[in-house]
Amino acid sequence: MAPQISDTVSDAFKAAVDFVLPLICVHCGDEGSLLCVACISNAPNVPRDACVKCAEPTREFLRMCGSCVALPPPLDRLITRFRYGGPVRDAVHALKYRGITAIAPAMAEEMSRNTFFTRTNIDCVVPVPMHRDRLNERGYNQAAILAQKLAESQDFPYIEDALTKVRSTVSQVELTKHERALSLRNAFEAKYDFGGAHVLLIDDVCTTGNTLMNCAATLKRAGARRVSAVVFAKEMLAEGPEIPAI
Repeated sequence: MAPQISDTVSDAFKAAVDFVLPLICVHCGDEGSLLCVACISNAPNVPRDACVKCAEPTREFLRMCGSCVALPPPLDRLITRFRYGGPVRDAVHALKYRGITAIAPAMAEEMSRNTFFTRTNIDCVVPVPMHRDRLNERGYNQAAILAQKLAESQDFPYIEDALTKVRSTVSQVELTKHERALSLRNAFEAKYDFGGAHVLLIDDVCTTGNTLMNCAATLKRAGARRVSAVVFAKEMLAEGPEIPAI
């Protein structure tokens, strides 16, 4: 039987390999960084007039879209650094599927480039959780890595286990709009009492918005006064924003 390599040795070996190998941009292949300045400069931006609660396009000068006005979601604020696509998509995939966790600091730095951080009081930073089966399969939660890096850069308290995903769910993109609303119901639980806190929720990418909305609803049931979210990228919905049935 082949000898087993401890996790510590494996991590040390991976760190050594990352140090020796040249840094190559995950999008264009240029050496120097995992996400180069040129690719970031050409990354797709979010609409200038975006709803503050769902980040979907809204009418000029309006802070909220019609859907969020008619049925206010549990998430108080959604900030996205980029629109999903191009180099942004490659960065997300590098972190999420290729195991290139070294790209997380650069992504977290981009996520922090918003005046929101200089004029808002944040009590703690919380990652969107991953179900234990998926976590065991992937080996890490990319949202937790981003959340920790962002919390460190902003000197915010970080609570990795604040939320748990107690029920495994299928990918949201495979479901209809109604199925999405039902799939995440009661999928999350809060571990602590957040009595009156402003919680900052972190994820890598927002697709349908259901995950963030359900996490926000869970945090508010646990006493959070306000829940804001920051994501690296947002995939815009052609059919408009949706509000999950929670």
